[in-house]
Amino acid sequence: MSPRPRSRRTELFERSAQDDLLLMRNDLMTVYREHSAQDQRLFPLRYARSAPRRGARIPPEEAPPQVPALIIPDGPGTASVLPYHLLRSTLGGHGLDVLMMEHRGVGLSRLDARGEDLPLSAMRVTEVVEDLRAVLDHAGVEQVAVLGSGYGAYLALALAARHPQRVHSLVLDSPRTSAEDERISQAALRAAYWDGEDPHTARTAASLRRLIEGEEVDAQRAGPIILAVHEHGGAESVQELVRLLEVGRGHLTWNSVRQVLTQGWLESTPYVVEHDLVAPISHTELGYGASADGEPLDALAITAQRARAVPPFAGEPWDLPVLAESITVPTIILSGTRDMITPAVIAQDLARRMPAAQLLSIPGAGHNLLDARSRIAQVALRWSAAGIGQRLPPLAPQLARLPVSPADRSVSRGLHIALAAERLSPWRLAMESARERRDRALVDPTARRTRTTRVR
Repeated sequence: MSPRPRSRRTELFERSAQDDLLLMRNDLMTVYREHSAQDQRLFPLRYARSAPRRGARIPPEEAPPQVPALIIPDGPGTASVLPYHLLRSTLGGHGLDVLMMEHRGVGLSRLDARGEDLPLSAMRVTEVVEDLRAVLDHAGVEQVAVLGSGYGAYLALALAARHPQRVHSLVLDSPRTSAEDERISQAALRAAYWDGEDPHTARTAASLRRLIEGEEVDAQRAGPIILAVHEHGGAESVQELVRLLEVGRGHLTWNSVRQVLTQGWLESTPYVVEHDLVAPISHTELGYGASADGEPLDALAITAQRARAVPPFAGEPWDLPVLAESITVPTIILSGTRDMITPAVIAQDLARRMPAAQLLSIPGAGHNLLDARSRIAQVALRWSAAGIGQRLPPLAPQLARLPVSPADRSVSRGLHIALAAERLSPWRLAMESARERRDRALVDPTARRTRTTRVR
């Protein structure tokens, strides 16, 4: 029997058909790249380019940009083209010519020339850096001011080290520099919320230890939750959540955060976030989750579980902190004082290593300013492209007062509302907690029943 012909509707919802529809946009470009140095087959690598708008408004304190800008978001699984359209448009309105490359294996650069997923063998961070060079060649751009965030900062450093003639200046936002960064993050989280070394969190740490020792909080799952609440609400939100748990509340907020962190669908949103194909870069090459240790407040527990899908960490392709010592272009390093994903000590060490680097520490900011405090990142990039980035560090207090990005503000408000609801509505909490105990008893009749719901 011959195979059943596919309908037009079926074809419309295939990945390759969606790509074709999106390519109708007038800001998308394609450069064909080899799968790898060992595999000469080609695939279409996409990038977006937003030209400077006519009549661009350049504030009087700024100078006109000297070079185009290349923005590399965090990743490796984060898309560049669709999520950052408004960012590119805004920067174009300030006179910048903006390039953004889709990470290979993600979004519009996910498929090979036959319309099938790129092979995992093509996922190498060395090839991604050469992708960036190929985009600059295709766009006819000799030099760029590069803004990289997180993993994007790792790529920006590698590009500047391997192709120094292509980089005019750097803005490194919440930079990841090596696999060792995760050990530093682990230590910072535990120092604050387990050992209580910070006077502002000492009482919270003592309460959290009591909850874990009393088995009211699962020590193996607490780390990612505490880190997420700290990132989006600060030490005050962690303190409030722990206080609620001490009096038998807070369970709904705790479990809701855990579900958001662990639900697979949030890890695979086409054209936005796609981690599956780039897992070899994340885990095998860069060591995401390799520092997980299973001890209390292991913030890497979820990342370590995802790492099991690919071969274990085999070592990084470069010693990037050492390479950074040879990078002499003007560099601004953005670091939020509240960031525990890439704590300030990482940015400080990088600033000491780089001859022309200046640290711009933003009071009260967390991780990934490109997403969470976009206006700060935009100012840093515009000034860097204009060759006046060295004027920014003294302006840190003024920059800190710029509004938080809408998406991050929504997450923070949602967290605060959830905590307030549990604090002020005990009858609702009791009803939901009873429902949760009942559901768990149906799944596991041997589950221990207590008056307080055990938080996982």
